[in-house]
Amino acid sequence: MNESKLKPYMGYSHAGGSEEGAVLIFAHDIKEAKCVGWPVLHGMFVDDFTDMAVRIIKDGDYLFKQMPKWSVVKLNADIAHVVDNPPVCNNCEMWGGGEFNEEGYCPDCAEEIEDDRKYMADHPELSM
Repeated sequence: MNESKLKPYMGYSHAGGSEEGAVLIFAHDIKEAKCVGWPVLHGMFVDDFTDMAVRIIKDGDYLFKQMPKWSVVKLNADIAHVVDNPPVCNNCEMWGGGEFNEEGYCPDCAEEIEDDRKYMADHPELSM
């Protein structure tokens, strides 16, 4: 469980959407998330402050476990910060969709891959 008072937010271009690129922001509230995220997002995905979108990641406690050591230090010190390259799913290369399994897949991809494995096991004639 997250012991920090920081919450996870996703920062991205409103016009481009999070699929075009997003950063993970740990902040105490949405106002702080926008202030901390702006210097990183500006020029990366966003050219105008009014195009910047920030949304909280509900049920995002799993993100605190996936962070690099430098981020953990800031989390433990309760310092708002941006992770511009958060860990991504080994299949879809997205983040923020749920905790990765032991193979590094997000819940959606893990389910899809498991369904594919079951289908192939039931249809060995399709294997090469």
